[in-house]
Amino acid sequence: MKVVATWWLLLAASTCIAGSVHAEEPGEFPGRQIRAFLSEVELTPASAEALSVRCNEGLALGSLARTALESRQGSATIENDFVAYDALVALLGDANGEMKLVADTHVVAEVRDAAQACVARLSEATTDVSLSRPIYERLAAIPRGGLDAETGFALDRELAAYRRAGVDLDEATRAGVAELQKQATETGLAFAKNIRDDKGDMAFAPEELAGMPEDWLATRKPGDDGLIHLTYDYPDTIPVLRFAQHRDTRRKAMLGLFNRGYPANKTVLESLLQQRYELARMLGHPDYASLVISDKMIGSSSHAARFIEDADAAAQAGADADFAELDAFAKDADPAIDRMQLYDNAYFYNLLRKQKYDVDAAEVRRYFTYDKARAGIFELMGDLFGADIRPWDTPVWHESVSAWELYDGGQLIGRFYLDMHPREGKFNHAAAFPIRVGVAGQQVAHASLVCNFPADGPMEHGDVVTFLHEFGHLIHMLYSGRTQYAAQWMGSLQWDFIEAPSQLLEEWAWDYDTLKRFASDESGNPIPQALVQRMNAGRDFGAALGQKQQLAYAAISLNYYNRPPGFDLKEMADAQSAKYLPFPPIDELHAYASFGHLDGYSAIYYTYVWSKAIALDLFTRFSAAGIRDKEVATLYRQLVLEPGGSRDANDLIESFLGRPLSLDAYKDYLQKRDAE
Repeated sequence: MKVVATWWLLLAASTCIAGSVHAEEPGEFPGRQIRAFLSEVELTPASAEALSVRCNEGLALGSLARTALESRQGSATIENDFVAYDALVALLGDANGEMKLVADTHVVAEVRDAAQACVARLSEATTDVSLSRPIYERLAAIPRGGLDAETGFALDRELAAYRRAGVDLDEATRAGVAELQKQATETGLAFAKNIRDDKGDMAFAPEELAGMPEDWLATRKPGDDGLIHLTYDYPDTIPVLRFAQHRDTRRKAMLGLFNRGYPANKTVLESLLQQRYELARMLGHPDYASLVISDKMIGSSSHAARFIEDADAAAQAGADADFAELDAFAKDADPAIDRMQLYDNAYFYNLLRKQKYDVDAAEVRRYFTYDKARAGIFELMGDLFGADIRPWDTPVWHESVSAWELYDGGQLIGRFYLDMHPREGKFNHAAAFPIRVGVAGQQVAHASLVCNFPADGPMEHGDVVTFLHEFGHLIHMLYSGRTQYAAQWMGSLQWDFIEAPSQLLEEWAWDYDTLKRFASDESGNPIPQALVQRMNAGRDFGAALGQKQQLAYAAISLNYYNRPPGFDLKEMADAQSAKYLPFPPIDELHAYASFGHLDGYSAIYYTYVWSKAIALDLFTRFSAAGIRDKEVATLYRQLVLEPGGSRDANDLIESFLGRPLSLDAYKDYLQKRDAE
């Protein structure tokens, strides 16, 4: 998962904010003040009051800048109008990124709540900008003659975003759009908060946790009641689903994990769907899916649906073979099973891989810890991209958070934080958070990873894959931070490309030459090459079925938003899951309540599958030259990462591959097992 978005998608409606900020001269755009405000990154406010002061200052400055830009007269130019507009949008976007991170990570609940309230207010202010006809008319009046291709591309994209946002509508309709945007933003924040705050308490008798690795049990001792208490956090629940021998234990863990936010989020999500549907209709679209997909690579809601169906057809034979083998194995291992359930999948998948490929997840996890994985990923970034990552001495919001700087040949490229372990009140998934959009000669990019890996002891190989995935977002944010305008950062790319660089980086988690440098057991012995070879031999088993799980999520996401609301949320989710997966629905499971992407990604969860296809196509050049080939890695950095959103995603792909995007590698991936 990641937290990046183009500014106009984040947002709600606005009121003018009074404050003590003044322009340098009456009517002058406050560019210097904006740069000064953004030069400070405040992620450790001492109190909710201190945060509110910071919030009000940013909002007042944004209001002043917007007024100055709207009141301009005379000829419109790139140098004056677009540069000022870019600074205004950067101010609101960066302030939003700062506050969003505080809302999801600060150790004090009152500060988190104040930051969340500020996010809503910043979203309102940004919607005001997105619906400002005077600003739109200034930008539209800028002459195209003499503009370089990338500047012209950025200007045209911003104008198109204005039209999608409804700037051409009459005043009353724009006010209605702004109000719906405000409501949807506040509802989405409530949806995410309900998931974040639902930590749970699952109590198990020690015998109910039979099969769990000893190192895992060693850190989870029985309480005074004789029971072992687990939260819904990933380090507690994911190993239970993989190793617990008792079906009831696995079932309880799955219900806890996926019912986070339920029942509160049922009503919240119904409201969000209604608000977004009304918004789409007001903007001239039949439904919200049509609106949100209108600027994506895939082109339209119907194209997204067709892609999901085509991918499903390509995966069907391999998935059927995977499940038939897994189902027969499970029923043989446990005669009490008459039908495999979703909570059986990870457990029997691990046992079958152990038998068939001699790969046991409990054995593999002995070679991975968080500290070693971090060191290995840093080294990999240096080997591939020349990244020089150094500790950064700066305040952090929790003692477990670390701070770093990324250099290239002695030049500072960006700064980042790693907040990687669970705690009370913290965001409980995995994501990359933008904090500052980098602009050449003005501002260095800042970002943060927020994940939930074990702080001590072994970690799953899957955690290493996730770490690399999120780090792919991070380096994309940082390396794209030297474009001419903030409007050209990587978050301005078509959103269904955004996951491709992160999914590409996952491939190195399976490379022995990479793993041997950091994966080692307690005695320091590196992970055996034979074990990595067996891991790779078994990697394709379950891949098609795993992609069908992603397709099920994509279909739920799309079908929640491609029609009028009012349908039963569980019935729709169960119907889509049944269409793509062989597991029966579980009556007590309400997974939509914890499906956070239904807010941030709304209708476009298909992005993960589409981006997987892009990533596999990009990887063909690495696999041909060698996965650690520095020349190819350098070209990838220069041609795909560094341009950010200064060009169309299709152009970036073609510049690196020397040809347009092809889905052949993805289809081969889905059909690989079936062909063996």
